[in-house]
Amino acid sequence: VHLHDVLESHGGLAELASMLSANRVLFLARLKEWGVSRLVERQRVANGLARAIKAGRVGTVAATPHLAPCTWTQTDDCLVARLAIPAGTPSSAVAVSFEVNAMDIRVHGEASSMCGRLHGVVKPSDCTWELERAPPAEPAMFELRADQQPHDEVVVTLAKGKAGAEWGGLFASGVGMSSKREKPPPPPEKPKPAPPPPRAGGGVGGVGFVQRKLKLGERG
Repeated sequence: VHLHDVLESHGGLAELASMLSANRVLFLARLKEWGVSRLVERQRVANGLARAIKAGRVGTVAATPHLAPCTWTQTDDCLVARLAIPAGTPSSAVAVSFEVNAMDIRVHGEASSMCGRLHGVVKPSDCTWELERAPPAEPAMFELRADQQPHDEVVVTLAKGKAGAEWGGLFASGVGMSSKREKPPPPPEKPKPAPPPPRAGGGVGGVGFVQRKLKLGERG
């Protein structure tokens, strides 16, 4: 299988290069769907395209947001995952399905990067999702690139099948393995201890002095 053969059947070079740059795991999965069955062949096509991008022989376009890796966090009871989608995408264009050990999100019928077998088990009936709209963009002096445009987000809450279980990842297989865990915020800085109060009577060089009244005719 040659790169040229794949390109002829599945879009232009710039679109495929953008997909590879955004999410290599997803790109390899697409190659498999397109009939490149052997992993070594898929890797060869991806590596050849990556070298062409690095050498500047191939340009890229802004990748569709929902192809980029999703992000996630977890608590004792649930996991919260976020998937970027183009701003203004109607909720009717987003399809979400939950299973005990799998999740699938599609945007306008296209599989997103949030698809695959989960790392653990969840309670499907308690899992929810919502659209979080991006705030209106402020007027800019210069036109923003496509990758700088604000994005809406699909926010998914997964109810853990076993509360307190620590998940080492969001997905165990599938394109979702490209997901990235968000770093927790740093702990607040501890206040600095107040300096100790000065010793009674002052002092120089750590030596204190005690004031004493002298009687008339008495030498110190």
